[in-house]
Amino acid sequence: MKRAKTRKTIDVRFETRKVPLSLIDADTDIDAWDKKDLKTRAAYFLLNGLPVFAVNETENGRLRLLAADKDFYAAKLSGATQADARVYNFTEKNAEIFSLIERLKGENLPALEEAYLMKRLVSDCNLTQDDVASLVGISRPAVANTLRLLTLAPEVLGLIESGKISAGHARALVRVPQEKQYAFAEEAIKREYSVREMERAVKAYLTPPEVLQQENQAKSAARNEQLKAFVERMRGVFRTKVSLIGNEKKGRIYIDYYSPEDLYRFEEFLDMIESFER
Repeated sequence: MKRAKTRKTIDVRFETRKVPLSLIDADTDIDAWDKKDLKTRAAYFLLNGLPVFAVNETENGRLRLLAADKDFYAAKLSGATQADARVYNFTEKNAEIFSLIERLKGENLPALEEAYLMKRLVSDCNLTQDDVASLVGISRPAVANTLRLLTLAPEVLGLIESGKISAGHARALVRVPQEKQYAFAEEAIKREYSVREMERAVKAYLTPPEVLQQENQAKSAARNEQLKAFVERMRGVFRTKVSLIGNEKKGRIYIDYYSPEDLYRFEEFLDMIESFER
């Protein structure tokens, strides 16, 4: 009998109270944030009020900010001296886990930053991918796909960070050998591939030629069957011989007639179609 998997949980009980901002310590410095963005956020807080911050009590009586560093500095910039806070009493390890989870849940992060945070949870905090998925509130495949970005060649990671290719393009490259990934990425940029086009290019590269030929032949046969069915429908409607030369992209359709009655019937069809268009 298989033993049920146990997932990591954290005691997230907290106390809500108003705390001085001067007692809160953030992991980042104010200089890490764009000054214009901070001023815009500060103006928003002046009009709409401050958010509730998540903090952890430390042994020296101070409070460690667990998430939303940018909002914290914007709040201070707005002139506020205190704010409502959810005060937790985590161990140091659980505080780190909670902080990383809050960042993944609450911030619109670039894909690579998400991947680095998830890697910290797995490598440094000894969580499984199932744990991360459960705590963040996403599927395990989503966690796995994000972590796979970190297996890409460093040059490709640089292209993602600079915004030259998207995370979607990069995920398509994961199955390509590392030494070929940058060439694929460069080709995608040059040809302005969509994600789907990148996926098709990768599939074509990884698929043996004989298998690819068989797939193309099967698709061509299916399209031919569809065209044959279309011609048969036309023959049934027009009640005469119909021929098609070409493929699904372009060609010619021949409709034979053998009497004035055939022409009169075609004219009736045209009148009917034109009446629908009016």
